[in-house]
Amino acid sequence: MLGGPHVVEMSGSVKALSRWLALVAALRLLSVYIGIFDPARFRQALIDLQPDLVNDLYGRLFATWTLLTCGLCLICARNPTNSAIYGATLLSFVVALIHFITELLVFRTMSIKGAATPMVIAGLSTLWMGAGWNYYTVYSKQSEDTAAASEKPTANGTTASKADKHL
Repeated sequence: MLGGPHVVEMSGSVKALSRWLALVAALRLLSVYIGIFDPARFRQALIDLQPDLVNDLYGRLFATWTLLTCGLCLICARNPTNSAIYGATLLSFVVALIHFITELLVFRTMSIKGAATPMVIAGLSTLWMGAGWNYYTVYSKQSEDTAAASEKPTANGTTASKADKHL
């Protein structure tokens, strides 16, 4: 069993973050497909001011990076209270945000039209995860640990909390 015998219900905020990360992962999978199988669309949609800089290798490299970050999002969505996974996922959003900002403002390879969607997703994710670091990695983890510790296995193999014993 993936969650083990002590699966604890996630709070609403943790569920919301998990759902957001799963949505972002799905969007990233679309980018992976485009980067590998449709580099012409990649050139037109993203690197729209200097499409001649984008070749098939660049599309595949972008797709590889994006696939890695998609995996991080899915792993973090499954376990958002693990600080190492949370930190790596947050870092992937920071790196993506810096990449798109520099392509837009420094290298001028993208228009605001091409950069807007990835920058909004990376920006919102960076703000949400950065602001919620302590909540998701400390408070939520302590709540899960406390709830799991209060459960005791019974003779028939199920678990009962300490509160159930007093009923």
